[in-house]
Amino acid sequence: MGLPVKLSGVHYYRVAGRYIFAGDLFIARSTIYFFPAVDLQEQRDNATKHLPHEIGLIVLVVMYLLQNLSSSSSRDLWEEGMSEGQFQEKADAHIAKLKEQRKSKGFAESLPLPLRVSANELSNMKLSLSGKLSFFAQSDNHDFNIGLRRRNRLRDALWEAGLLKL
Repeated sequence: MGLPVKLSGVHYYRVAGRYIFAGDLFIARSTIYFFPAVDLQEQRDNATKHLPHEIGLIVLVVMYLLQNLSSSSSRDLWEEGMSEGQFQEKADAHIAKLKEQRKSKGFAESLPLPLRVSANELSNMKLSLSGKLSFFAQSDNHDFNIGLRRRNRLRDALWEAGLLKL
């Protein structure tokens, strides 16, 4: 397969049964990265604010499909054929740059910082048959919805990265 592996349009951080963010999930050797690109809650609120319920549901479905097809801000970090070392160097530099830029912004004013989790931080990792990845790391539970269609690709990437035992 070859690492790193990129999965776009992944939903992240479930609260009360709804995912709050969407973005790109990267699996690299002994490391998981997630770069949030869309605040789904804000998107849902804006889409349905002034619309009747039935039309609001249609708008949400269309937005979901478009969001899954579009690329996010992490597109500059990764390209097909890039070595794992090059990717991790770019990703870590990008995260450091975002931390510096967002120091002055309030919590609700921007997307959360990208997530970088090393193998030694992971515990209780589970990948469901429906394509939901969950684990505990950095004092929090992390939930991702990859989907049934990409589940096997994720499982293989996690195994190759040494993060999942089959």
